[in-house]
Amino acid sequence: MISPIEIHKHLPKENCGKCGTDTCMGFAVRLLNRKANLSDCPYLKQAKYVRAGIILKEMLAPVLEVKATKLVIHENLCNGCGNCVVVCPPNASRSVEATGGKGPSTNEVVLKMKNGVVVEMDLSSCRRFEGASKEVKAEPCRLCIDACPFKAIEFL
Repeated sequence: MISPIEIHKHLPKENCGKCGTDTCMGFAVRLLNRKANLSDCPYLKQAKYVRAGIILKEMLAPVLEVKATKLVIHENLCNGCGNCVVVCPPNASRSVEATGGKGPSTNEVVLKMKNGVVVEMDLSSCRRFEGASKEVKAEPCRLCIDACPFKAIEFL
C-alpha cells in the first residue's frame, strides 16, 4: 500500500498552493484519495521534474484503477475458498450461496465466486459506504479482508 509520505518524496515540495492545496503533503493525500490529478501541479510540467512525474504516475497507477470503495482483488492470491463471500453481510441477506440455501437469491451481491476466484459484483451495496451518500465510512467494514487467509482482498 502506498502512503502519502512516499508520494511526497517525489513532489517538488514548493508548497505554493497552485494545485488547489496549501501544501505538497496535502496534495499527496488528495492524489491518493483521487481528489486531485498530477496535472494539477504546475511544477511537475517543468523539465527538472519530468522524472519525478513519471515515477509518480507509475506509483499512482494502481490507485487510479481501484474501484470507488477502494477495493483491490489480487486474483493471483485468491484460492477460491469463498470465505469473503460468506462473511459479507449484504451477501448473507441476499444470496443463496452465502446463506447455505436459506434466504432470497438475487444478483445484487457485493462479492461472488467466478471461475475459481472472487469478483466484485454490486459494490454500491458494500457496507463500506455510508447510506445513500456513497462516501466511505470512517470505520469501514473489513469482514471480507479478515476472512481471507491469503490476503487476496484489500482496501486502499
